[in-house]
Amino acid sequence: MKIKYPVKKEKTKVNLSGSMTALILLVVITSIFFAGIFLERNGYIELIGIRFDDVKTSYVFDQAIEEINTDAGFFTESTLPTIYLDIPFASMLRITEKREKALRIGVLLSSDDDLVPATIRFNDEQNLDIKIRLKGDWTDHLITSKWSYRIHITEEDGAILGMQRFSLQAPLTRNFVSEWAYHENLMQENILTTRYDFVNVIINGDHKGVYAFEESFTEDLLESQERREGIIVRYNEDLMWTDWAGGGYLSEMGDFWLTEGFDKSEIIPFRSSHIGSNPLLSDELEIVTELLYSLERGTIPIAEVLDEELWGRYYALTDLWAGGHGTEWHNYRFYYNPVTGLIEPVAFDAIALTEYYWFDEIAYPFQSDLFFNSPGIQKAYTETIERVATPEYLQNLRDEIGEETEKYNNALAEEYRYRELPIGIQLPWERLYERANMLVVSLRPAQPVRGNYHIIEDNNEKALQLDLVNMMTLPVQINELRWDDQSIPFDQAQCIGTNCDIKLVSGVGSFILNSAAEGQDFIPVSFTLLADVSALAQDPEMSLTLNVSLYGSSRDIDIPILTNYVPAGITQGVKPIATLDEALASHDFLIQLSDNHLAVQRGDWDVAGDLILPEGYKLTIPSGTSLHFAEGKILLASGSVDMLGTEDAPITVASQNGAWGGMVILNAEDASDWENVIIGEMSGISYSGWGLTGGITFYRSEINIISSVIGNNATEDALNVIQSPFTLTYVEFLNTPSDAFDGDFTEGTVQYCSFHDVLGDGFDVSGSTVMILDSYFVNIADKAISAGEHSTVTVENVTIRDVAIGIASKDLSRVEVFSSVIDSARVAGLAAYIKKPQYGAASIGAIGIEFLNTETEAICQTESDILLNEEVVSPQEVDVDALYDQGILGN
Repeated sequence: MKIKYPVKKEKTKVNLSGSMTALILLVVITSIFFAGIFLERNGYIELIGIRFDDVKTSYVFDQAIEEINTDAGFFTESTLPTIYLDIPFASMLRITEKREKALRIGVLLSSDDDLVPATIRFNDEQNLDIKIRLKGDWTDHLITSKWSYRIHITEEDGAILGMQRFSLQAPLTRNFVSEWAYHENLMQENILTTRYDFVNVIINGDHKGVYAFEESFTEDLLESQERREGIIVRYNEDLMWTDWAGGGYLSEMGDFWLTEGFDKSEIIPFRSSHIGSNPLLSDELEIVTELLYSLERGTIPIAEVLDEELWGRYYALTDLWAGGHGTEWHNYRFYYNPVTGLIEPVAFDAIALTEYYWFDEIAYPFQSDLFFNSPGIQKAYTETIERVATPEYLQNLRDEIGEETEKYNNALAEEYRYRELPIGIQLPWERLYERANMLVVSLRPAQPVRGNYHIIEDNNEKALQLDLVNMMTLPVQINELRWDDQSIPFDQAQCIGTNCDIKLVSGVGSFILNSAAEGQDFIPVSFTLLADVSALAQDPEMSLTLNVSLYGSSRDIDIPILTNYVPAGITQGVKPIATLDEALASHDFLIQLSDNHLAVQRGDWDVAGDLILPEGYKLTIPSGTSLHFAEGKILLASGSVDMLGTEDAPITVASQNGAWGGMVILNAEDASDWENVIIGEMSGISYSGWGLTGGITFYRSEINIISSVIGNNATEDALNVIQSPFTLTYVEFLNTPSDAFDGDFTEGTVQYCSFHDVLGDGFDVSGSTVMILDSYFVNIADKAISAGEHSTVTVENVTIRDVAIGIASKDLSRVEVFSSVIDSARVAGLAAYIKKPQYGAASIGAIGIEFLNTETEAICQTESDILLNEEVVSPQEVDVDALYDQGILGN
């Protein structure tokens, strides 16, 4: 702004001495000088020249004003935690040089080779050594003094907010608090995503204000969201950014010659060095790469590669939050679930509720997406939209996270209190309601299908031919064809021609009509129905009514079907699968009791091949039956498996010779009940890319076992229960080379059970809530009872004898012990310590516990606590890593 000086009046006389005038001039010149230094130092002079005619000019100046406010001392402490970064001069010099280069070429080309040493402190905790570099692709991460950073904590026992690798970035780059709320919504819906938070940041003593804190793609992400350690991969985008930096995107010519996308880019993992040192993870990396490449080439069905329910839910929530940026090809992240053998999405970088993805791509920002083009995913998408795009759902979401949302939004707004707030600093609820309404309207088309009919000759009989065109980019379910107050059954339809991509769904006469493939015209799908068409033949203008709905929708739509139209023309995943006919043909002992229910005939049977049940079928094995599996063969079910033997006629499941693979039950709707079962001699699942640690594995499938024996295995875990409720009563575990029972993210009860002759842990749980009552643990090489990763375990009236450690509590776990005996513990009766620093201290409370022949009753690591018979056990420094390396603390 030009300064208007007052007009000098003749009668006004101001006498300034020469020294005073000189002083004023000195102050003015000094102020201008230091202001210039400040602007130059922070890159604003350069930016104004580089970006003056850019569409982002106003954004640059807004950010400049924001940072000037911060640097001028307007920073105030908020209620957020604070991160202190101390970056040495040499490291900062390299970072600054990298930034300057990025500003010149318009893109940041970075890699882990750019990491430099520094230290970090969180609140009042200790300093941790780190490696740090700039992060981000576009220079919006760099154009102000609030630069974005990627941080690796190099100390093995160091973590901040439970994370060892994370990013710090200006909240504006992800649209402020809306991105945080999007991540929270995803986690509520069991969709993997990076943990996201806000912190104050101080760098080398300078207050930088509020930063977004985002997790990197490590095993911590998976474990915090109840997933097994596995592979996370992405498409390599380096060539694209290199080409853009070379002038393709930024040049005045406009476009560039390099093309990119799913089918042109290399698939690469995160944590490649960690994977290379682990044979199982290396095998999983190979199989997930093959799965994705095969999917791109169309040689394998999507349903055998992707977890369709999770992908459909992910797309729906991303659409609700206008997060289409996260579905661009180079932003995809994929997690290979080693239990299900399927790939799940890992969501991030949505830039939720921004203007850019608000209208142009409503309501389907991924309609040409390779991973969305599956009826199963599209069905889950539609079902989820109908569930979440409602006032009731959004109000519940607001009730759950609204208070935190407002807290973070207020902290962000505080930095802008001296000027107009950016549009992104606002509570997301009004825009979210608007977005939900837009989605609902978009999924209520007036006519999703266009159709015509003809009267044709079929074997000297007149028949009705129906030609249908799906007008939607979503599948449409054909429910009913009505004519003259009668319904023509669709289960008699016969498809005609080469475009017969229709399939019968549950319910008589109900078909799925897929959308047209990407890049093709919508071609009619034609099929005939045998019916009395004499009236139609006499009145060619008569109309029919077709009742349809979007696949997954509860809303029916009636469509008129007209005549006088002539159309212009028209493989296996990592887990074995079987149809009903294939299962019955492969195993003579199988019989079908009813829909979705198979049974084994009573008798003594040899199982030559894998016993694979059809999807959703449950299995019953009667008392007195024996199944002897060939070496390496398995039993795989996605329904319950009931084995109800008697004391006089137990059920035996074992190997013919050597060891059979084992049993896997995935996503069963009903509980499996076992009684008087003897099962053992398992070697584990050894399919390429699908390797499980358990001889028996239950995944999201409830199990109740009574009066049974599990043992004589060659597997890492005899019984592995994952996200599955369980009860074990009078169960004997024996002769296991590693852990007898391993529970992950589960809850259950163990009573009157015995664990003996075990070379690992007797009972090991992670992230679980369990009660162990009236049970025995004898001759356990490692820990009798091990609680880890924030577990809660109650132990009462338990006898433990001849073990390394009686009861161990690790990593934020809490164990309560009552009225129990620990006899002959070689290392310690009780132990509380930290194995994974991202969790924290553990605790044990023991009352009425008796130690026999045990030299060390309890080991309590500093920060953890043990209360033994109402006395506090003195904590001590314990090098947990060294003790594990020496085998003293087991595995």
